[in-house]
Amino acid sequence: MNSLRRLGTLPAMLTLGIETSDRTGSVALLRDGALLGQTLLSQTGRRHARTLVVELRDLLRGQDLSPAEVETVAVSVGPGSFTGLRVGVVCAKTFAYAVNCAIVAVDTFEAVAAAASPDVNDLDVIGDAQRGDLYVGRYQRGSSGEWRSSGPMEVVALKSWLSTLTGERIVSGPAAAAHAEEIERRSRLLPEALRHPRAEFVARIGERRASAGEADDLWTLVPRYIRRSAAEEKAAARDEQHNSG
Repeated sequence: MNSLRRLGTLPAMLTLGIETSDRTGSVALLRDGALLGQTLLSQTGRRHARTLVVELRDLLRGQDLSPAEVETVAVSVGPGSFTGLRVGVVCAKTFAYAVNCAIVAVDTFEAVAAAASPDVNDLDVIGDAQRGDLYVGRYQRGSSGEWRSSGPMEVVALKSWLSTLTGERIVSGPAAAAHAEEIERRSRLLPEALRHPRAEFVARIGERRASAGEADDLWTLVPRYIRRSAAEEKAAARDEQHNSG
């Protein structure tokens, strides 16, 4: 878990949001809660590494702003694409170091929950964990409107998770589209447009936390990998087999 450090109260006048966990990444600028602009990154081959810096530059230029004016950079840290998360986190850390601004790590699924309509107060957010599994996070809306995790993030077999659904449960998340028919037979599924993380909500969460005097440590912030990648698990299995032999 990333360590948090307390800061003095920050004005959070200008917040940059970076989201690269999903196939469609995005960047956004927020000033005191007002969205100045949001740009989707290229979907071609998940080329976030090629387009991210250029889109950040263009987003700032479009508002006649310089990088030095950004006071907080908020970055989506997962769960999500292993490569995408690494690209986003490295970019955010480099940006924060270069302009000496605060950096805030944002739970990707919390950013998904933040897009839910006002009538939703409890939500299951699901992502593809590969190999027939899901990342499942459960969230509740607080009295002041902010979302909070109501339990640990889990890796759950798809069939096991589906069996727990009831008519009262509400579901969102980037993995929902692949199982929409099964989910809708059991519970309520939020519209497709609300199921994917967006930089606007990453920035909103980052702005709120920075305004409360919280930020992450630049040097220890890392992506939130709930499980190892398939390649890492295969390598670990080979090492274990080699050592046992």
